[in-house]
Amino acid sequence: MVLHRLFPAMFPAKDTEPAKSRNATLYLLRCVFFMGIQSPPKNFFLVYILWSFALNLCSTFYQPIGFISGFISHLSEFSPGDFLTSMQVTFNAYSCSTKVIIVWLLHKRFEQANLILDQMDKRLTQPRERSKVHSAVSFSNRIFFGFMTVYMVYATSTFISAVSFGRPPYQNYYPFLDWRSSKWEFWLQAGLEYFAMLGACFQDVCVDCYPINFILPLRAHMRNFAERLRQLGQDPNETPEESHEKLIECILDHKVILRFCDTLRPVISGTIFVQLLVVGLVLGFTIINIVLFANFASRIAALSFMTAVLLETTPFCILCNYLTDDCFDLADALFESNWIDKEQRYKKTLIQFLQSLQKPIVFMAGNVFTISVATNISATKFSFSVFTLVKQMNIAEKLSQPSAIE
Repeated sequence: MVLHRLFPAMFPAKDTEPAKSRNATLYLLRCVFFMGIQSPPKNFFLVYILWSFALNLCSTFYQPIGFISGFISHLSEFSPGDFLTSMQVTFNAYSCSTKVIIVWLLHKRFEQANLILDQMDKRLTQPRERSKVHSAVSFSNRIFFGFMTVYMVYATSTFISAVSFGRPPYQNYYPFLDWRSSKWEFWLQAGLEYFAMLGACFQDVCVDCYPINFILPLRAHMRNFAERLRQLGQDPNETPEESHEKLIECILDHKVILRFCDTLRPVISGTIFVQLLVVGLVLGFTIINIVLFANFASRIAALSFMTAVLLETTPFCILCNYLTDDCFDLADALFESNWIDKEQRYKKTLIQFLQSLQKPIVFMAGNVFTISVATNISATKFSFSVFTLVKQMNIAEKLSQPSAIE
């Protein structure tokens, strides 16, 4: 199978093969490298620097400026649909650039987290334990390519929809370039905007998908950890010293899990906070455009954009809820172990450990919001408030008038 040869990490490995949790981020980290935010390799130093400069100049830094400049320069020429399309993408472009800069500053934590995953893999000795990790690795990589597909479909569908009507996708401002003056300049501007949006979507996939790619193998390890907790004290031939030693090993395993979460917490906190701030507003503009102004082709592009925006927060918020449940399962698993007949020292250690396990792992967005499904719903509900406000104030009718945005 071609896909199996090209992307082997998308498919579960055999149970006999050692677990490699870091493969869950294999394609993610390759794309992070192509974002141009890492140290240049010695063999391709100049090429990497030029690529990094071109991509980040167009997508990270200039694109948000180009949107605002386009508004100022050509606002009177925008149709309501064009105006809302540019507005929804402008807010998302600023949030994407901010998230890219956050990942740029903290991307070294990704490798640190993978080293901790390597440490967790060493504790896996049974085929069923390795099987859970192999499944998480393949699922993680499939999700990454699913994100990539949705984001690239949006960029391409928007480009095709716009050029079919004889205009650039976003009508950004480029100095010394007037797309109305000639076909050559029109296609040059459309190509520049398409390249910038492809680069932005490529970056957005990386900065939105990395929490999922790291948390999925963590959940697999936590399920294996729960099984180890349940097996504590089950061996009748163990001495009290051996039982206590196994309990201490489990306590150390839990500390490794917490260290893994602490390593990723600053990156996740910054990127998810930025996205939660703008998701409601962006979705509000998109819904207004779909319901009131967009034609069929524009609706397809807007729906793919809405899907991409929802993917930026929803899957990870769901994972955070599952992670909380996993923590409670760990406490239940320890309580279900054979501890009643153990010596007093074992019981005291177990009680202290049990109290630690009862504290769920929680990720915060900017140390302000708890990342959860409830928070995500609250953020996205704001989009309906925006839509309701537009309807009640008859803004749609005013935009539809020829002089509405002159």
